[in-house]
Amino acid sequence: MGNAKWKGARLKDVLNKAGVAGGAKQVTFNGLDKAPLEKTPDFIKALEVDHALDDDTLLAYEMNGEALPMLNGFPLRLVVPAHYGTYWVKHVNEITVIEQPTPNFWMDTAYRIPDNECACVEPGTTPAKTRPIGRYNVRSFVTSLGDGDKIKVGQELTVRGIAFDGGYGITDVSFSADGGKTWREARLGKDLGKYSFREWTIGFTPERAGDCELKVIATNRIKQSQPSEPLWNPAGYMRNVVESVKVNAT
Repeated sequence: MGNAKWKGARLKDVLNKAGVAGGAKQVTFNGLDKAPLEKTPDFIKALEVDHALDDDTLLAYEMNGEALPMLNGFPLRLVVPAHYGTYWVKHVNEITVIEQPTPNFWMDTAYRIPDNECACVEPGTTPAKTRPIGRYNVRSFVTSLGDGDKIKVGQELTVRGIAFDGGYGITDVSFSADGGKTWREARLGKDLGKYSFREWTIGFTPERAGDCELKVIATNRIKQSQPSEPLWNPAGYMRNVVESVKVNAT
């Protein structure tokens, strides 16, 4: 995953210039890339018309101020902010406005989640109903330390990380150095926009030798946060449990 600055044409402007009939329901997207196996269905994704006409949905041709790299979708890719990468079709060469959804493996079978509030079911069970995966949920990570790293007793260090969500914006990040028993508020970095990663930092001084379990939890503007235990679904999508990093103070 990454965090880039995109430049392109609004999909809305392209569609409006072409003309979208009043009865249109979806817009589908195909790319120039082909599956290595002939039996693999062509990778086509669809957005509801209202979503396709959102101001922030782009046909991007630049990434971080330069022409879109080949591996990132040159010459044109769909950018669907706050939504999972399955919608970000690369090497776009075909856009079709349709009146009714058509059978499509990548919408009807693949990349689907349980159709309930938590997008989860009991481990080992099958959802009664599913829906296509959509927006990101809230996630946060420690990025300056990894499992097994050594730190010094009595020496202050700055712990760093990132947090992001589905486009509402991160408002709070809390940090724990004792496995979640106590929490402190971290300092948020610059707000680069509601779709961007939000950096955070906090000072931490280990007071005694031994293992330290670091945890971080983020909250967004509509008070969505992260569960302390994983929410399960058969495909493993949307994992946003509070992550742990175990370090050793010496």
